[in-house]
Amino acid sequence: MDWRRVLYAVAWVGLPMGIGVQLLHNPPKDPRLYLAYPLFGLLFAWALLQGPRKAPKLLTHALGAYLLFEAWRAGREYFVVGFWSPALYLLAAFAYPLPYALAAGAFWGGLLVLLPLLLGQGGFPFPHYALAQPVLLALSLLLARFREYYGQVRFWREQALTCPLTGLPNRRALEMALEREAARVERGERPFSLVLMDLDDFKKFNDERGHPEGDRLLKEVARYLKEHVRQGDLVGRWGGEEFALLLPATDPLQAERLSERLREGLKALGVSASFGVAGYRGDLEELYRRADGALYRAKEKGKDRVERARET
Repeated sequence: MDWRRVLYAVAWVGLPMGIGVQLLHNPPKDPRLYLAYPLFGLLFAWALLQGPRKAPKLLTHALGAYLLFEAWRAGREYFVVGFWSPALYLLAAFAYPLPYALAAGAFWGGLLVLLPLLLGQGGFPFPHYALAQPVLLALSLLLARFREYYGQVRFWREQALTCPLTGLPNRRALEMALEREAARVERGERPFSLVLMDLDDFKKFNDERGHPEGDRLLKEVARYLKEHVRQGDLVGRWGGEEFALLLPATDPLQAERLSERLREGLKALGVSASFGVAGYRGDLEELYRRADGALYRAKEKGKDRVERARET
């Protein structure tokens, strides 16, 4: 999820509502001040029109200027602006990298805190307001940092579990999915089936046409398999030219029929494949061996065929 786009969408609704609420809550005594609100409205609209990439940065400073204006207008009651300052710090935290977010937040927060002195009001009528600003800024930056860290962890986790060539889950990801599916069966769900598929004579194809063509073919096969399995089925790259299909709540006969359809469809891509099908019977290691044995028999019997593991 792109948080800049989320903030951009929320701002279109939130900023006009915020200005409207502030006007109703604390209307200006000087009618000339009503001119300021259309100007701020235009400023916010211009910032929003810059698009979801630039808008959060521009909105940070537009909101800072607006809050400073409201604090000046409120006089000794300027503490009411504190209700809105977390929005300023959040915008800064999500719009900028950490050092710049800290600088932007500290700049506007510092001006809001120092405003009574700048206006000659003789000190801070509400010290807790001043003390709250660095805490709010720190919490906002911490939240953004956690979000950034989570995104990095998620990215590297996905990279570790994905085949970089085909974009399919790799063998480790498939093994984890099989373990989860086995646990579901232990809780009373219907058994699943595993299909191992190996492209026939792929080494010869690579030698004759080159590795770039081999990679292209693997990507085409991966795309075809993803598009022609049921929703909920999982297709992954088992290794080399071998693919695997995890078929939840599917018995071996249904898996065999699906494999036959896939085998026929792959011929349109100019490639044949052999399939080994096995149903889960309570032991994942046995499942791997039986599916691999069925695939081996398919190869022995002339390739381009589907073999189901023996039930005995």
